[in-house]
Amino acid sequence: MNTNKFDNEYYVMNIDGANNHPLLAWGATDFSAFLEAEPIDEKTLELPLKIIFDEPYPNQYEMADLLMLASQLACSEKLKTLFETLTIGGIQFIPIEITSNKKETLSGHYAIHFYNRLQAIDTSNYEGSEPNSFGKIRNLQRFSLNEKLLADIPFEQRKVFVLTEKPSMKIVHQSIYEAIQAENLTGMRFWKVSEWDNNAMFR
Repeated sequence: MNTNKFDNEYYVMNIDGANNHPLLAWGATDFSAFLEAEPIDEKTLELPLKIIFDEPYPNQYEMADLLMLASQLACSEKLKTLFETLTIGGIQFIPIEITSNKKETLSGHYAIHFYNRLQAIDTSNYEGSEPNSFGKIRNLQRFSLNEKLLADIPFEQRKVFVLTEKPSMKIVHQSIYEAIQAENLTGMRFWKVSEWDNNAMFR
């Protein structure tokens, strides 16, 4: 599979999978708005959103700066502040209140709504299943970014985005990656797009 300059400038961002970082679940919260590619009207929500620990529960948990919230992500105040300082568009931070499996109430985290979505996979240069009728690629094994498409988009609009073809994939530019690394934030891992594959989390 061929790679291009954008495959080396952009990173896939995910949680680090540490056993002491809790997984989060929506509880009674209606999360359907987080599936849409548009800002959420917070007036329609009962804030903070009620979130719970999900199984398997860690024996002694540590609240990282990035946590998995079902199929979405949650972040700390520190990561939220950094993203806001970097003026990243297409991201919304919704306050959450977390209840642990021991009934402790935890604050200071936010559900992240990534609504900047780009159809950015080079469909002539990827490995995985065929796109379905909605253009989604269920089984994505490796991919290359669409160099021509991204080159035509102003940089400010592609600092951080989600792949339309695979909304679980959060893509960040190298400058954002470097800013995050400089802050020694916890709970996250990064792979260059050119080095990512569907076994990356297990390496």
